[in-house]
Amino acid sequence: MGLLDPINPLGEIAVDVLVCGRAASRRCPPGKALRTANRSPFTVVVDRADDVRFTRTVLAAHHPAAGRVVIHPTVGGGDRLLWHDVLHAVADGRPLRAPSCAARGNTSAQERAARAALKAAAMHRMTVLRAHRIGWGVWADLMALHHSTGTDVTVVHHAELPVDLAHLLRHCDHRILTAYATVRALHTPAETSGQSCVDRRHR
Repeated sequence: MGLLDPINPLGEIAVDVLVCGRAASRRCPPGKALRTANRSPFTVVVDRADDVRFTRTVLAAHHPAAGRVVIHPTVGGGDRLLWHDVLHAVADGRPLRAPSCAARGNTSAQERAARAALKAAAMHRMTVLRAHRIGWGVWADLMALHHSTGTDVTVVHHAELPVDLAHLLRHCDHRILTAYATVRALHTPAETSGQSCVDRRHR
């Protein structure tokens, strides 16, 4: 498979991040590879100080019924459990249904199930916390998900962006937010009764 060959009938492309970096910049996909038109760009929140306000504000915006879902990745779970976390966040406490049963499968099966769940639930925004703990391959998958679906993806990186990750972001339309006020404006609190997502999840 070539670097920019379609990987499915939708015309999505595989981005091999192993050859994407300053040392291999001549082999990187062109800048237009993951461009999105007429919609919000892929959003990266850089929380250099790991400010707890960022995490609490984002978690408080979790509201699947309104099309907004927040993912707090399982610590040390790796790529496979990230997609499982997406499925559970979309389900919002309800039992997982097919094709969500693929949560027990491999990473590719989980990603397909997560995409299907986001589409079925009409999620228009997904925010992933603790993004400094996920691999570059998942970053590329999230960029592709933003590019190829109706779900706007935001990732929160609780540290300085590594140079090579900043280089990877050059291949998609993106914006970088650093101010707490901007993050708060993007993540309005969910108006729900009872126990909030902030109470249920911990950093």
